[in-house]
Amino acid sequence: MDERAGGTAPTYHVPVMLPEVLSALAVDPDGDYADGTLGGGGHAAAILDLVRGAGHLYAFDADPGAIANATARFAGDLGARIIVRQAYFTEACEMLAAEGIRLAGVLLDLGVSSRQLDSDQIGLSYRQEMPLDMRFDATARPRSAADIVNDDSPEKIATLLRQYGEEPAAWKIAQAIARGRSGRRIATTTDLREVIESMIPGHFLIKTLSRVFQALRIAVNDELGELERGLAGFIPLLRSGGRFAVLTYHSLEDRIVKDTFRDEERSCICPPDFPLCRCDKVQRLKVLGRKPLLPTAEEIERNPRARSAKLRVAERVEGMVKHNL
Repeated sequence: MDERAGGTAPTYHVPVMLPEVLSALAVDPDGDYADGTLGGGGHAAAILDLVRGAGHLYAFDADPGAIANATARFAGDLGARIIVRQAYFTEACEMLAAEGIRLAGVLLDLGVSSRQLDSDQIGLSYRQEMPLDMRFDATARPRSAADIVNDDSPEKIATLLRQYGEEPAAWKIAQAIARGRSGRRIATTTDLREVIESMIPGHFLIKTLSRVFQALRIAVNDELGELERGLAGFIPLLRSGGRFAVLTYHSLEDRIVKDTFRDEERSCICPPDFPLCRCDKVQRLKVLGRKPLLPTAEEIERNPRARSAKLRVAERVEGMVKHNL
C-alpha cells in the first residue's frame, strides 16, 4: 500500500497496481471479499465500488489508526456493505471462520503506508525523529524496537538483521548498537540512525538504514509469521473459484507467498520413488501465472514506492479427495 499527503482523507491513499489487483480478483458483485491490509483504504474503496449486489467487504488492519481513518471514510456503508475490524491476519481468519464466511476473494497488500511512516508514534521512518517503537498495535505486541536494540545481545541483533533485513553488515551494526547503548538508551529513530551513521559510509547509508528499519519492523510485528498464518487461514475460507491476490515488496515476503502457492498447487508430496501415492495431500490452489505481475513504468514514475511491488495470484480449486489403501 502507498499513500501521499495532501487533499482530503478519501484521496490520501494511492493503491499500488490497482487495475491489476481488480482484474486478478475478478470481482463478483454478489461475492464476499476480505481485504486483510486495509491501510488507507484505496484498494478497499475500489473493491467496494464493484461489490454492488448482495456482497460484502470485510476489511482488517492491525493498526488502530487505519481503522479510525476507514471508519470515517466508509461511514455511509459501515456495517452494511463494509465491515471494518482491527485484527492481524490470524485473528481476521478466526473471525471469518467463526461466522462461516465463504470468500470470493482475498487481498493482502503487504506494503507500509505513508501515514504509518509519517506517524509520530509508530516510529517506522529514519527520516524524522520519533519514538523507536514500530508496533502497529502496542496492545498486541509486548516488545518495541527500542526494547530489542537496548536489551538483546549483539548476536541476537545481528541474526535479526541478517534474517529479516538481509543486511551484509549485520554484525558490525549490532556491535555498534551495543556500543551506542552503553550509558544511555537508544530511544528514538534519530538515536538509532546516528549509531548507524557512525560506521556506515555515506553512499551506503540510505540502503543500510532501510534494511535495518525493515528488519526491526518485521521482527516487532512478527510480520512473516503473520503472513504464513494468514495464508494458511485464508485459503480454506475461499469458495471454489475464489481468488487470492497478494502484493509483496521484498524477497522474504515474496518467497513465502510463492512457496505457499506452489505447495498448495500440488496434489502429492510422496517421495518420487513411491510407485503409488500414499499421502493425503489435496490440491487447493491453482496458480495464475508462473511469474508475478509487476507495476508498469508509468506507475513507478507516478508512485516510486510501487517499484518493488510483485503481485501473485491463485485460484481456489476443489481437489480430488484421495482414498488411500
